[in-house]
Amino acid sequence: MRALVGKLSKDKRVLNCFCYTGGFSLYALRGKAAVCDSVDISKEACELVKKNIELNGFQERAHNEYAEDVFEFLKQRPLEYDLIILDPPAFAKRKQDVPNAARGYKEINRMAMKKCPPGTLLMTSSCSYHVDEQLFTQILFAAAKDAKRNVQILERHRHAFDHPFNIYHPEGSYLKSALCYIS
Repeated sequence: MRALVGKLSKDKRVLNCFCYTGGFSLYALRGKAAVCDSVDISKEACELVKKNIELNGFQERAHNEYAEDVFEFLKQRPLEYDLIILDPPAFAKRKQDVPNAARGYKEINRMAMKKCPPGTLLMTSSCSYHVDEQLFTQILFAAAKDAKRNVQILERHRHAFDHPFNIYHPEGSYLKSALCYIS
């Protein structure tokens, strides 16, 4: 998924939400993004992104870090981006967390879909094992409906080759993502 972000980022305005150490941001900058904004509630994570930008020689590139709650950032800021990445931490660590997690996933996707310009690409993910791919798709449908936007899923992503899971440990299969086109 990071390699895909790199390929999609040339001359684009990229927003990386829940950026943590900035993996997607680094690939966007390597892919020659016009600008990349990284958002994470943790100030320490934003410092790590900044350090990783410098370590990889991208300090001259247009990059901004925002130590803010992503929900508030999406709510309060204009979202004039060409590519938005939503890769939050697991919202459902236990089965009983699923209803609240579904609301959280729906809300971040709804806000991004509602406020982004037509033609925006949205890469959205869930790493909650208890939110399966079918439920995640239903959440995206509900978010698109509430945002009153036409959304197409261009690609789906699961575990990459370097992220295997053991067949005796199905909980290891928790990653799921969708690359969406918002019109």
